[in-house]
Amino acid sequence: MAKVQGRFYFKRTTNGNLIGEWSNNNETRAFSESSDWVSLEDSAYVGMYNSTWQEGQNPVFAKLAITKKQGGSLFKLEWRGKANFDGEGMLCEDLLIGDYHQVP
Repeated sequence: MAKVQGRFYFKRTTNGNLIGEWSNNNETRAFSESSDWVSLEDSAYVGMYNSTWQEGQNPVFAKLAITKKQGGSLFKLEWRGKANFDGEGMLCEDLLIGDYHQVP
């Protein structure tokens, strides 16, 4: 199977949690993802989250760390769990949009 590469968007709720959708090179549609905040550092998505999504009708759980990339307005995302992904994102209006790829 090819290395997973995909895209996502997140919207931050009033309570600081994230809701969004993702798709990748192995899928033909978009799926939902939600992330509950563990610790928030600022109002622009930076923090630690417990993230949940579905693959093949099975739930997948991961820790999601969102940090600002040094010297700019972009974000670095790292999902760590049974599946590991790294991504980058940017703000568009109130959405965090970006791409991700599978890491070992």
